[in-house]
Amino acid sequence: MSSEKPTKSRILPAALLIIGIIAIIAGTAAYIRSEYGYIISDAFAHIGDEKKEAEIIYPQTVSVALADFLADPRVEQNDALMLINTDHLLEDDLSADIEEYKDSGVLMNVCAEAAYADIAKKVDELFGEKLYISSAYRTAEEQAETIAEEGKKAQEVGASEHQAGLALDVYVKYHAGIAFIDVDSGKWVNENCGDYGFIIRYPYYGVASTGIEYEPWHLRFVGSPHAEYIMSNRITLEEYIESLELNEFYDIGGFTVTRQSGDTVEVPQSFAHAEVSRDNLGNVVITVG
Repeated sequence: MSSEKPTKSRILPAALLIIGIIAIIAGTAAYIRSEYGYIISDAFAHIGDEKKEAEIIYPQTVSVALADFLADPRVEQNDALMLINTDHLLEDDLSADIEEYKDSGVLMNVCAEAAYADIAKKVDELFGEKLYISSAYRTAEEQAETIAEEGKKAQEVGASEHQAGLALDVYVKYHAGIAFIDVDSGKWVNENCGDYGFIIRYPYYGVASTGIEYEPWHLRFVGSPHAEYIMSNRITLEEYIESLELNEFYDIGGFTVTRQSGDTVEVPQSFAHAEVSRDNLGNVVITVG
């Protein structure tokens, strides 16, 4: 019984066909989802990372009426840690602390202004690029208009962080939206925003928690030390708020953090400065530094 060996003339076209198919698939995938390259490299870079559990601590505390605590000149009140999504809608009569950023025409929550100035300055220093904002604060009416324009991509009225002025959609010249992650400055923002009080609100690894696809351009201000903790542990704001058990005290990045409910709260007996934010679940988060 004899067998005929494949000739080079037969092998070469078949090999070229296979190579061509692979190239077409790879090229198509890159065209459709250009962010995949970053996602893959970032995921590999963090293989084996362990989450750092916040340490429960037992400081000496005093009981004080929440209203009296908020009136203390050492205490600052903001909305940095409000959880806003389809399950936790904003109140219809929400009065956010909104201000124009440096005569730019851009409106944002006052608590995010200094942090944005810092991260924008750093992007300029490192990459020689301006970090622009395409969308920040929106009224309920403006959010409804956004829904009309973008459809299901936009959050329903009351579920958008833009209505609290806490979300900033950022970009650099020629690279907005998903293309933001294609440039070094966008990658840097995604990897270092936690050091400036921001989180990537909808990370690629948090879709199961947020229900929202990856948005590398969507920064959300939460402040320190919360942003550093959330980003370094690669969790979402939903997971972070849920992890803060009511009435427990945590050491997070050298700050004392506690989430409490009611008109009376327990606070550290001695402190220099504190921030209080409602969580939009009926509680407040107190951060003492």
